[in-house]
Amino acid sequence: MPDSPMIDSSGAVKLSISANGSRIDESIEILRALIKDQPNNVEAINFLSRVWLTYGYAKARTKEDMIMAFQNGVDAAKKALEIDPDNPDSHFFYVANLASLGDVKGVFNSLFMLPEIRRELDRILEIDPNHAFGLAMNGVLYSYLPSILGGDTHIADIYIRRSLKIMPNVSSTRLYLARNLRKQKKYDEAIEVLRELVNEKEPYFYPDWYLNRKYAIYLISQIRREKAGKL
Repeated sequence: MPDSPMIDSSGAVKLSISANGSRIDESIEILRALIKDQPNNVEAINFLSRVWLTYGYAKARTKEDMIMAFQNGVDAAKKALEIDPDNPDSHFFYVANLASLGDVKGVFNSLFMLPEIRRELDRILEIDPNHAFGLAMNGVLYSYLPSILGGDTHIADIYIRRSLKIMPNVSSTRLYLARNLRKQKKYDEAIEVLRELVNEKEPYFYPDWYLNRKYAIYLISQIRREKAGKL
């Protein structure tokens, strides 16, 4: 798989990036140059927001670096939304970076951002009811919120499985499903989902899969220990 974004003659971002840190930096510079030349290229701006999201998880080594990356992702997505307010991908990368930013800053900030996160997720599915990433993130929200705030692992399961039915090779969504199954103590099914992630031959987004694969291997061992009553 190529390691950096490639741009066709129309300015469309055609290819993904690797999980290599230097390649992520290169991708950011390429996209910034493209956007400077084509300031209304929403696809390129959305891709930049995606790259900043990946940077926060794959390359950032300190809390400050993560905050910088996710804030840059938020700002890029905001710019895309100014150009096209009805673009569901722009709304998704905005809310994905916003939620990650809140998570890094702590529980209070996450709860403070919750109403906006809910609005954005509702908006994504209003624009596109079959938006796979929007469905998955709705599932994540239901899975991780406490029941007093509306959390429900069964509703989470419905959203996440709908997402996987639409886009089965998204590693992050498989990871979300496995985590939700673990919460329900469905250990064997969770392990099977993680094995499918590890053995994926054609991942949708290689940098995410590269990172998620490592975590999935670790999580399989943790679930086995939990099933055996050793955790």
